[in-house]
Amino acid sequence: MLFLIGLLSLGLSGCSAKHLLNRDFRGFESVYAETSNREVLLNLARLENREPTYFFKIGQITSNYRLVASVTGNASYAVSSSNPTVGGPAGGGNHIMSYENDPIFTFIPVSDEANAKLLLNPVPPETFYMLYEQGWRVDQLFRLMVDRIEITWATKSGCRVQTIRNMPPPAYSAINQYEDDKAALSNYVSFLRTSAVVYTLQKHGYLMLRGKRTFKAYNDHAGLTTPPAAKDLIDASAKNAVWELDEKTNKWMLGEKILNPVFCLVPPIMSTEQTTGQGGAEAKEHVIDSTKGCNVVNSNDIATIKKRLLEDKSMAELKEGKTLDNVLHVLQGGFSIAEMTNNQEVTENQCAEAPAFSAMSSHLVMRSLIGLMAAAAQEQEPYDAIDQERALIAPSPDLPREMQESNESRPSFLKAVPSIERIPLLRLTSNTGDHERKQFATVSYRNKTYSIPDTSDKTVPENEYWDRDMFRLISELTSQVTVDISKFPLTEILQ
Repeated sequence: MLFLIGLLSLGLSGCSAKHLLNRDFRGFESVYAETSNREVLLNLARLENREPTYFFKIGQITSNYRLVASVTGNASYAVSSSNPTVGGPAGGGNHIMSYENDPIFTFIPVSDEANAKLLLNPVPPETFYMLYEQGWRVDQLFRLMVDRIEITWATKSGCRVQTIRNMPPPAYSAINQYEDDKAALSNYVSFLRTSAVVYTLQKHGYLMLRGKRTFKAYNDHAGLTTPPAAKDLIDASAKNAVWELDEKTNKWMLGEKILNPVFCLVPPIMSTEQTTGQGGAEAKEHVIDSTKGCNVVNSNDIATIKKRLLEDKSMAELKEGKTLDNVLHVLQGGFSIAEMTNNQEVTENQCAEAPAFSAMSSHLVMRSLIGLMAAAAQEQEPYDAIDQERALIAPSPDLPREMQESNESRPSFLKAVPSIERIPLLRLTSNTGDHERKQFATVSYRNKTYSIPDTSDKTVPENEYWDRDMFRLISELTSQVTVDISKFPLTEILQ
């Protein structure tokens, strides 16, 4: 009997260990996910109140399990006092099983210099490139990660730079508040309209993102007149640097390869009827040559792309104005991210010789990580103010009259911005009567409730999970702010 009890105890111990490990793993994983979401949302709430952010990471989780099983028993043989020949065995036993789990959590406040740089430096172009290649909507990347668009136009009097800021004017309480801030509102609307165009191009397969690596020499390196030795090549490789011969100076320069992502237009595929009208059976499709940059579409291609885009119902607001024409014209020559490529550098001679109202160069200026988080946290209030007031949009003051939007009738915000972009970057607080929306994450801060909901507006199905996707994108970007626990000072680790 005691032997059977022992086997039963051991069996129960093994079975319990399996289930306990499974339960604890799911518990740690779910709590880690919940606390990570809460940290991001809490930092967004702090930024909405113009307060500093704080990052706290879990560096290591150690869990010690202890399972103890024991069996105790006693046995005796009792005889009758009146008749010694009469008697029988007697005894008893019990088993004891104990379980103990002692988890140790390591918490690290992220406040070192390396992570501060990750927060303050602009997001690298490679990050934008990889996210686009993963299938993220380009308008979401534009609105979250891009601070402004800078375009150099050739005009009759020379070159002129147009800056399109991704920032709504602040919400005031005065009536006709935006009449005194026409430029800021015009730029913000132009950015939203541009975002709608590039997203529609992406959706219909007309937008391509290329990445070309170019060599950039270190400024403090004078160069070598003879080829570098094997040791120099090995040392450079260890530091992610390369040696390259400069044909102008005939010197070997030490530097690094920089990825320059550039947006380009993809030529449309012509139908049989269209090719028949453009040369019959001998008409050929475009062959994209990567060595020739982005200039692979002609004026006929631009007209065809514009016609097909305007057939999309979400582009109805872009039938008026020149945003669509300007964006297509800019993309015809390439739209670089963060830095201008070598073939986009504009000289005075090029500007003087270029045809009037042609795009000489264009590039995106990226936000920092803390900048994009602040923009996401603070855009809802000024956006709602613009949307509710139905402010009238004035032409952009940064362009000559020949390139401005039509000034015959000033459209309202509702009629100027496509429906796909009529949504704040991130909605953290619910509107009145909007409490039935599904809540993804919730946190209370400064007597306010912040949450990530699904949209209640079903008129734009593509934006049903806009807020969730934006929050997920911010979470992925903030994962850059991490620490190497092996190099972190032990005195600052809390257990």
